[in-house]
Amino acid sequence: MKSEIILINKLLKGTISSKEKLELKKWVLEDPDHLEVFKKKIQKYNPDSSIDFNAEKAYQKFISATKAKKQTPKLTYRLLKYAAVFALLFTIGYQVKEYTSEKLVNENVTLHENTLDPKDEIIITLADGTQKVISTKNDNQIKDKEGNIVAKNDHNSLSFLANESSSSEKLVYNEIYIPFGEKFKIILSDGTTVHLNSGSKLRFPQRFVSSLAERKVFLEGEGFFEVTKNAKKPFIVNAKDIDVKVLGTKFNVSSYDTNESVTATLVEGAVSVYRNSTPEEELRLTPSYQASYNKKDGKLDKAVVDTDIYTAWMQGKLIINNLKFSEILIKLERMYDVKFINKAKNLDNEIFKGEFNNEDLETILKTIELSTPFNYEKNNNVITISN
Repeated sequence: MKSEIILINKLLKGTISSKEKLELKKWVLEDPDHLEVFKKKIQKYNPDSSIDFNAEKAYQKFISATKAKKQTPKLTYRLLKYAAVFALLFTIGYQVKEYTSEKLVNENVTLHENTLDPKDEIIITLADGTQKVISTKNDNQIKDKEGNIVAKNDHNSLSFLANESSSSEKLVYNEIYIPFGEKFKIILSDGTTVHLNSGSKLRFPQRFVSSLAERKVFLEGEGFFEVTKNAKKPFIVNAKDIDVKVLGTKFNVSSYDTNESVTATLVEGAVSVYRNSTPEEELRLTPSYQASYNKKDGKLDKAVVDTDIYTAWMQGKLIINNLKFSEILIKLERMYDVKFINKAKNLDNEIFKGEFNNEDLETILKTIELSTPFNYEKNNNVITISN
């Protein structure tokens, strides 16, 4: 049991790896005594929490509430049991109460015309002003106003053609927008691959010209970059006040307006991160390090992190690592293209840990509801949460 206690301590400190999580998950679920040990460790870690959680009863209630879903029984059992019994026991700093409320509140929600962002398509704006809607279901070619082919659309990716025979040395930019609920991949003219998360925008050269000493793109939102190496031309990702400079590597940049900080997380290779205003004060990162820029105080720091947490979105996973309830709602809005109206403001600062693997929004909400009871009502794409 000594090794499992070490894993629990790692979990609570946020230093546990994905492989170790699976080991701990298996151990907790194989014996009720293990579950009790696990809960006591959480109580000891945070004395203010009061854990009185009947895992089996909560699980049965959760199954009853979701039994109308058309899923394979075996798959349903695995996913929901893990989510209900294990993931939400990772919640720190809340009172876990017995799940008794299954009735949704019958409160009317008034919809306004401007409640949701009208942009619900992947849109690319070419350098000449041409706008195209990108379909993730069809293959086609993207042409400019003159009929020239500038890119090829292949289902969920867009590949830009490197036309080396072109005599044009003019640097022109395209811009692509990814709406909430969608993810997309583009391949730049130098072969660099960019995975874009929901609610993101990337401004990038239609072709990197040879006369410039760098390759630069501009990101709003979140993207994972696999940069083609070119020692003579560093690749720079601008995220407003911050630049991330590389030669060839794999890293994630998150720069949403709703986030308090801009982060750059290095998976492979090496990068340097610096403020635009003071490029000489750069932070150099090695793999598994993350640079974080605080928008309020302007501080730039680095720390070791579990990179899986910050790249899981590419596999459709939601990993919650010491996030506030309000922050979780923002993530869910982007992932599932919904709008939350939270009237239960007392929940905003509750802190959670947990992991969901390609599960639907209903499953996630009901699972969180097991540990922190609340009511919610869905009206079209607007979800109202109340006590």
